[in-house]
Amino acid sequence: MRKKHLLASLLVLCCFCGQLLFAAAADDSQAGALKESIPPAKEKKESYFSNFIKDDVEIWTAPFNLDLKGSLLFVAILAGTGVLIANDEAIYKGFKNYQNNHPWVDTISPKASFLGDWGIDCGIAGLFVLSGLAFKDKKARDTGLMALETMMHTGLLAQVFKHLAGRQRPSAEDGQDYWFGPGAFFNRYREGSFARYDAFLSGHTISAWGLATVIAENYKNHFWVPLACYGLATVVGLSRLTEDTHWFSDVFVGAVLGYVIGRMVVRNRNRRLQIAPSVTAGGMGLSVSYLFQ
Repeated sequence: MRKKHLLASLLVLCCFCGQLLFAAAADDSQAGALKESIPPAKEKKESYFSNFIKDDVEIWTAPFNLDLKGSLLFVAILAGTGVLIANDEAIYKGFKNYQNNHPWVDTISPKASFLGDWGIDCGIAGLFVLSGLAFKDKKARDTGLMALETMMHTGLLAQVFKHLAGRQRPSAEDGQDYWFGPGAFFNRYREGSFARYDAFLSGHTISAWGLATVIAENYKNHFWVPLACYGLATVVGLSRLTEDTHWFSDVFVGAVLGYVIGRMVVRNRNRRLQIAPSVTAGGMGLSVSYLFQ
């Protein structure tokens, strides 16, 4: 059954935004206070895999941990997404009219969209890891590891949203917006149109924004890095409209979730990793440990 502007599904699919935004925007002093409150007996080394699992649990349990600030942020994101969904067809037509009148868009759009490919973004993250190892650059290595974790989270989240929503892409019926729900997961294989119902949310956008956020957060002391990262991520998102693959609300939600998940991964990694000077009988050095929570 076709469902136009399925806001009920939106309530389910966007239920993670509020708490993630609150968590990502948490004050650094709170993280510091948390470190001080954990007794030494609770400290132990953690593996990259265990950190990934804990972060993933935090994402999926977010709806059950909303406080007042998180609830307000959630309502704002939900309301904004609802307004965009109600106007998605008109917004899409506006983008297509601009594209038809400006040929340069057809040249830039495919290249920009390519930057949001999940495999490409994982490759960029991998290059950070390899360069960090090769040149003994700890920041580059850790940035790559954080980015790879973010790609895993965003990739999984995007697929769950796509399969639950079953939203038709703009290219399917000449810019008509329909929500088919989870049943479209099976219909797309039966009808031989694999990606027809994959619109909500934009996988390219959530991937690009997740990667951009991790890099920007780790290199924010260079003012041009966040500008370049977020600028490119924005262009990737807009290219998904000109490539006829997504609605503006798909891009908006993808950007929000990519940003907050990237912030969450960086925050949690920095919170768990403790580097402190140590003095031993043999001299001075640095001790590195993870917080187990």
